[in-house]
Amino acid sequence: MVKVIKKRGSVEGFKPSKIKKSLEKAAIDAGYSVNEKKEILDSVYATINKKLDEKDEVKTDTIRACLLNELDKCEPYIARSWRSFDKRYKSPL
Repeated sequence: MVKVIKKRGSVEGFKPSKIKKSLEKAAIDAGYSVNEKKEILDSVYATINKKLDEKDEVKTDTIRACLLNELDKCEPYIARSWRSFDKRYKSPL
């Protein structure tokens, strides 16, 4: 199982459902329904899971960067929405 290194240094097992929920929230925040963007979200989700399967451990920042990179390619408005959310609600370490 892939180990995820959190921002503050704790480690937990990889939970794919967290990525799926994050993608869904980003789509909703961007003004879409999950059903409207289901194919795109599923594609991004599958790509990220495939990349993570190749690793033993990964930092949350790396996961986030991969997600945003994939969203930039296929749905930049959702990527902008994600970044806007991060800027408003996530505090730096």
